[in-house]
Amino acid sequence: MKERAKALHVNDIDNVATALVELKKGETILGVTLLNDIPKGHKFAVRDIPKGNPVIKYANHIGLASQDIKKGEWVHVHNIMGERGRGDIHENIADVPQETCTHKAPAKEEAKRSYKLKGYRRGDGSFGFRNHVLVIPSVNCANRVVENIVNIINYQFSLGNEDCRVVHVTHQHGCSELSYDAKQTQDVIAGNGANPNVYGVLVVGLGCEVVQADAVAEQIKQMAPYKKIEHFTIQDAGGNEKSIQKGAEIVKRLITEALQMEKSEGDLSDLILGTECGGSDSFSGLSANPALGNASDIIIQHGGSVILAETTELIGAEQILACRATNSTVKQEILSTVRGFEQRVIDAKADIRGANPSPGNIAGGLSSIEEKSLGCIYKAGNEPVVAVKEYAQKITDKGLTLMNTPGNDIEQLSGMVAGGCNVCVFTTGRGTPTGSAITPTIKVSSNTAIFQKMTDCIDINAGEIIDGTKTIGDVGAEILDFIVSLGEGKFSKAEINKQNDFAIWRLATTV
Repeated sequence: MKERAKALHVNDIDNVATALVELKKGETILGVTLLNDIPKGHKFAVRDIPKGNPVIKYANHIGLASQDIKKGEWVHVHNIMGERGRGDIHENIADVPQETCTHKAPAKEEAKRSYKLKGYRRGDGSFGFRNHVLVIPSVNCANRVVENIVNIINYQFSLGNEDCRVVHVTHQHGCSELSYDAKQTQDVIAGNGANPNVYGVLVVGLGCEVVQADAVAEQIKQMAPYKKIEHFTIQDAGGNEKSIQKGAEIVKRLITEALQMEKSEGDLSDLILGTECGGSDSFSGLSANPALGNASDIIIQHGGSVILAETTELIGAEQILACRATNSTVKQEILSTVRGFEQRVIDAKADIRGANPSPGNIAGGLSSIEEKSLGCIYKAGNEPVVAVKEYAQKITDKGLTLMNTPGNDIEQLSGMVAGGCNVCVFTTGRGTPTGSAITPTIKVSSNTAIFQKMTDCIDINAGEIIDGTKTIGDVGAEILDFIVSLGEGKFSKAEINKQNDFAIWRLATTV
């Protein structure tokens, strides 16, 4: 193997490089003689880093050296101290990086390729790749009834059209919630029901809960007046068995109607792409996320919308996003959103490491939240940030929108789907089966090993960028081609596996 394929030095000012393969003590890599074995995906110093000096990767700080680090040494959590989100060492965040803007907007394509999509055009002009009937509980007490309704339908009713499925989700919310938590629960449920991948919705409640089924149904109707909405409560129906029978009859009617719909044509301007990275490793910021960023830029240049979320995983990179804001209002919203989230972590007076980056992230070579964040933002490409939205709010702007979500994969995915995300691309370095019941979720691995190990969960291998057999642009094109293929009879692995992951970001305690 050639030396240049063994390690990557991202930027000339970086004082660390990343091992692309396992490296042995005594090897000379990038002109540096290694003083330790370096695990694959981990970092080594390319010059001496005195204690207290910044460790630099992606041309930005990823932490401080907690001890003197010699050129050629392994650099990881044992000798890096992350500076951000550290309640155990900080009382405030006054020392966050200043906004030094060096961002340049990407060049527009000289000749745009035409991307033709096939899907379902809704009454408000929105576009869905799928035409599902969704059965959803307003409260956790109705979970079992919802599951049994869908089980009966799937047993009795052979659909023969995988675009039109009867799908469901369950959750642990809807009652004993303070007003603002109850509102968030209702907003997420209603937003998922209003998603353009859904033809019709049945909302099932118990009858005495805080988040009432009729209120959810009415909110969906206000968001999507064209949509078929039904609701009832278990108490009014007369118990579980009668509720299951009633629900099954309603769903049979809705799915029969859905199967009559014909597909329409669309293009990239119809996309609301949700971007997500979960189970990240150090290769995520070098392969899968930049490839997704390449696809994101092209979608925006064709008039589409892209969501960047995971606010926790923007801590340490928010100054870069702020430089991409279209105006001063958006810039301030970016900074206040990310730094407000960080302050909540600091107020907990805990070391963020271990929660984020998680143990798996750390094993994969990530040493601090700053390093994870700087790799995370690559999936949003280089286009300007046009808006900032709160969790689960509807995406209304063309271009790149920041949505305020936690880093938790399923809570983030549920929030983006509630915002109207009609397709999601989810990058992973450690591997995850997560997917939405409603929105097709395409998995992209950052390395070849996890692609081969979890081939039944992952759709695209961006590890070929690390292997040197494909470019970032090549894999970006694969992502776009896969999105197009969703309307032509192809299904993502998460859809094939019937992943119906759903969770709501909880804001307060149960009362």
